[in-house]
Amino acid sequence: MRIVGLFLTCCLLLGACSKAAEPAPPAAPAAALAPGSEGIDLSHHNGRINWDQLDAAPLDFIYFKATEGRDWKDTRFQENWLEASQRGWQVGAYHFYLLCKDGAAQAANFIQSVEVREGTLPPAVDLEYAHNCTPEGSRSAVRAEISEFLTAIEAEYGVRPVLYTTPEFYHDWLAGPFADYPVWMRSLSGPPQGEAMIWQYSMKGKVPGIEGFVDLNRVPGKKAQAPE
Repeated sequence: MRIVGLFLTCCLLLGACSKAAEPAPPAAPAAALAPGSEGIDLSHHNGRINWDQLDAAPLDFIYFKATEGRDWKDTRFQENWLEASQRGWQVGAYHFYLLCKDGAAQAANFIQSVEVREGTLPPAVDLEYAHNCTPEGSRSAVRAEISEFLTAIEAEYGVRPVLYTTPEFYHDWLAGPFADYPVWMRSLSGPPQGEAMIWQYSMKGKVPGIEGFVDLNRVPGKKAQAPE
């Protein structure tokens, strides 16, 4: 009987260890954007928002710039993120990725600024040539840093980040190794070649409650793959 009891005890212990080893569920399931949804993306450059006026705009979602590089934080992000969330907007946050900085430190900057929140849009990373720095190291080394950033973000938020980019940058840096990530494509002359999860179609939109131009974005009819 002792042998049987010892055997059963071992089985229970192994079962408990097996359960402990199971991966935790995603921390924050991302909200879905319906086809045809319209949205804007904002940063401190857009100034103070008149939320009562913006609430009346025919828009469905807002992405806010949260961070840039290893240590810069948008000065209006926390204020805008909290206000929009309390008013029931679908919100997401994005990071401007600097090609000359290491990916892990940039991911840490974003994670420090954007709390894990259930029901928000997937985090996004802005990968483009404009206002960027010259990459340091080989192409494969820079891609490895981008991969490290994306892996850290996915581990923290439990969802794959969206790659905001341009056709040129996508072709040069992202096609191939990052082809399975959702894409937010800037294409100002018409719909992007291939498909994209989000399409930025204008940089000169006007919406009530915000002075100056804003970026306009649309969710195409079906989720897509980026152009080769």
